[in-house]
Amino acid sequence: MSRWARTAGLVLMPVLLLSVALLGCSGDKKKGGDGKKEDTKKDDGEPPAGAMTPVKVGANSIAGTVKLKEGVEPDYDALNADLKKRIDKNTNRAACKEAYQQTAWIVDKSSRGVKNVAVWVMPEKETEFFDVKELAEKKQGFEPVVVLDQPHCHFEPRILVLFPGYVNPANPGDASSPNYLKSGQLCYAVNPETSISHNTKLSIPFGGGQDANKTLTHSTKSQPEKGGFNLTAEGKLKPYDLSKGPIKISCNIHDWMEGAAWSLPHPLGTTTNEQGAFKIQNVPDSGKVRIFVWHEKAKFVNKGGKEGEVIDVKDAKQDFTIADVK
Repeated sequence: MSRWARTAGLVLMPVLLLSVALLGCSGDKKKGGDGKKEDTKKDDGEPPAGAMTPVKVGANSIAGTVKLKEGVEPDYDALNADLKKRIDKNTNRAACKEAYQQTAWIVDKSSRGVKNVAVWVMPEKETEFFDVKELAEKKQGFEPVVVLDQPHCHFEPRILVLFPGYVNPANPGDASSPNYLKSGQLCYAVNPETSISHNTKLSIPFGGGQDANKTLTHSTKSQPEKGGFNLTAEGKLKPYDLSKGPIKISCNIHDWMEGAAWSLPHPLGTTTNEQGAFKIQNVPDSGKVRIFVWHEKAKFVNKGGKEGEVIDVKDAKQDFTIADVK
């Protein structure tokens, strides 16, 4: 053996022995002395991958308006013509004569405010959730009973923001455990008409429950549990990935009847009133959130579209303008 080979061997041998030792150590890390897998939980204060972080709700609020831009007008004549065409061929047209006026765009003439716009907030980060367990238990911050009325063969209101369940704080990121707990909120569809029936139908995005429909005879807003359609129970409503779009509400008997609902994991959402005004309560006292503003025709009118617009909760006044009526 040459001196070069001997020298190389003397130099490389410690390196090889060290490599073997390191390999042995790395193997031990994957499997401990008891044969179990290593605990991958971080010890630097950060949650393990996949875990969700609770965000405490507070006493703050965000309010504002949604208005239609000056000079922009929906094609009301076309909308009403389409309604007339569909109603005229229906056997219930006499009972539905007040449905000829479109309700997709309800705009206040003086303020330009737009009614039935859904507005809600979410935590800034995808790995966060609003801890609203206390609100749910105390039935605070939301309506315990929501009623979808159907007068004159139209849905009233056309747009709903619901809170059927919330993230389970005990198992926020554990897929093997129930991720959501029921809020206790109930949503009913009723039919105030005595001469016709409605067949109310829910078409629910994946993960939000199950499609359901029911033929409704006479039932009332004052006693929706008597003869009404329990959308929460029959649709098995629960929060879902909102990027999939809203729950679609329709009537199998009157095909012009259209509505929508968003099913949130918290009650920090609402819809605009006749003047286009909204107010969201129980917003965190500090930090940032993402705000979403959605109209059934104009879709998302906030910056960022369906990803939401990041705002500081200190900016409590938020106004939006619809510039495109699609």
